[in-house]
Amino acid sequence: MCSAGGSSNTSGAGGEKSDGRGGEAQGEESGNGQSLGPEEYTRLARDGIQLMLNNRFTEAEELFRHHTQDNLHMAMGHCYLTFMNAVMSFEEEKVNHSMETLRSMERRCGGGENGWFSSVKSIVMGTRNGQEQEEEPGSQLEQQVILADCQVLLAILTFLQQEIGSYVKGGWVLRKAWKVYEHAYTKVKRMYKQTFGEVQDVPATPTGEYPASLHTSTDELQSPGSWSVGSTGVPGPAVDCPESCNHPSASSPSTSTLGLRLPLSKSVPNLKGFLNSNHKQQPKKPLPPDMVSRLMASVSFGYGLFQLCMSLLPPSLLRLVHILGLQGDRLAGLSALMFTRKSHDMRAPLATLTLLWYHTIVRPFFALDGSKVRAGVEAAHLLLQEAQQNYAQSALFLFFRGRVCRLQGDIPAALMSYRGALQVSSQRELQLLALHEVAWCHLLQLNWSHAQGAFANLKKESRWSKSFYAYISAVCLGASGRLEDCAQGMEEVPALVRRSSHALESFLMRRAMKSRGDIISKNYCLLRAYELLYLWNALSSCSMQHRLLMVEECQAMGQCGDQEGLRQLIIAAILDTLGSTGDAVEHFRLSVQQGLLNSDELCVPAFALYELGLLLGASDETLDEGRKCLEDVRDNYHGYDFENRLNVRIHAALKNLP
Repeated sequence: MCSAGGSSNTSGAGGEKSDGRGGEAQGEESGNGQSLGPEEYTRLARDGIQLMLNNRFTEAEELFRHHTQDNLHMAMGHCYLTFMNAVMSFEEEKVNHSMETLRSMERRCGGGENGWFSSVKSIVMGTRNGQEQEEEPGSQLEQQVILADCQVLLAILTFLQQEIGSYVKGGWVLRKAWKVYEHAYTKVKRMYKQTFGEVQDVPATPTGEYPASLHTSTDELQSPGSWSVGSTGVPGPAVDCPESCNHPSASSPSTSTLGLRLPLSKSVPNLKGFLNSNHKQQPKKPLPPDMVSRLMASVSFGYGLFQLCMSLLPPSLLRLVHILGLQGDRLAGLSALMFTRKSHDMRAPLATLTLLWYHTIVRPFFALDGSKVRAGVEAAHLLLQEAQQNYAQSALFLFFRGRVCRLQGDIPAALMSYRGALQVSSQRELQLLALHEVAWCHLLQLNWSHAQGAFANLKKESRWSKSFYAYISAVCLGASGRLEDCAQGMEEVPALVRRSSHALESFLMRRAMKSRGDIISKNYCLLRAYELLYLWNALSSCSMQHRLLMVEECQAMGQCGDQEGLRQLIIAAILDTLGSTGDAVEHFRLSVQQGLLNSDELCVPAFALYELGLLLGASDETLDEGRKCLEDVRDNYHGYDFENRLNVRIHAALKNLP
């Protein structure tokens, strides 16, 4: 196992080299009796994160706990650790412990005092410690970033609890976090440019940025809430759609300065700018360059993650996103995360993990690059190469290495990486994720018996997706010819569905109810198995030999009645991956025609028309027809399985057309 600190191992107190466990840093003092400085704590926090990512959770927790009361960075590192423990195991005790830790941190950063009130109080009455601002320049900005980080993690845990009202509550917490992020990001980025100049590598500005007329000379001192919604209540710019920015500019300086466009409770932060503007005769000492750089990296992580996630929401949710005052720009988000990744902040390895998640899971799953599932492989490979020195045996990085191999179609190498992650991980949920990928690798190889056994085991062990594992296990039984066992397995699925309104479980319920014993056949189950490979955008990861075998089997089935549209869709999708564009177009057209005859599975013609639009839109001669196909799906197909997922793809495809 590589050293947790790698080349960036911190120097402990007194200049001694740290072993990554904080042995040299006892309490608040170093070996020479002096307190650790901000930079030492920053490096120590990153060491703790590295220990955590290198499967050494116990040592990381000991390190963070030892310094939780001494330094905000160490306390936030402990919050990240409890959060990872919570989402990996999702045991009630660990979730509650993480939420309490985050709330405590939120109160420590002033979040318990309604944010704006705490800020105004610190200006009018001074800080809690009269020398705090002088002793720790930039501490208020650091607290804002940490406060927003805590709110995001709390929102995620709130969403995962899936209780009544959790989504509304979580959405409101996210809105609060976004306002803090954007305020801090705008201010720190300006400070960064003033310190290092325009030539420095800074994160990209969102393409959907608001008009410059809204940014007055006191903009850096105002809360983004004062300009996130227009005077008429018109939503802000559409996510990833700069051309749709119709946000009204302030009609006069007075309306912007006095905050009359929003209720008083949202315009109060402007008081902070007003008060500070009257004290310009007391200039503040510029922050040290290394602190400015660290602040830029810290705020870029949360800001970039927000931008990226918001840009992935389906169009049906965009209006709600705008009403909440949120914004999403994918390129700006990726740019911010790349900036953090190259820093020495403790969030740097977390930014790398986020980028790996985007390139190896999000891009292929949402088909952001069409059928080119390998589009993000090169970027992910470079990220993994860079992380090799410090995280060669990290279960998480082994997991993502397996994802890269799987996307490249190298299933044996993928299985080796996943099994390596299983061996070194002590986190149950991460082990289950690796098992999930192992099962899918068997499915990609059309090894029905091995895949069925793995999915059946996941159905027993996993706390989540039991209905999905039951369904796919039953499909594999039928594809291997065990039809009676398949029918029994299908009967289990409805009882395991927890939320029939959920997109995936609604799909599973309909498929299971339709898969009655009198219609189950090997061909039917083969089509259902291939359907899963198509819907999860995994056909390209199958070897050419297996793809040719699937086409051969589908063609040998002949007419399949209600499933003819699905059969044609699978043939077309595989031919597309093999480069037979002309034949693929013909079969996609047949899939649309045949699929419309089966009103119970409207997703088949919808996906076929989408695929047809992509192929036709790639040629100048058929560009207009391709655009019409995409617009037809968007405007005229509703209520089918995975509608939101397909709408995200359509939204991205239309944007990429000339």
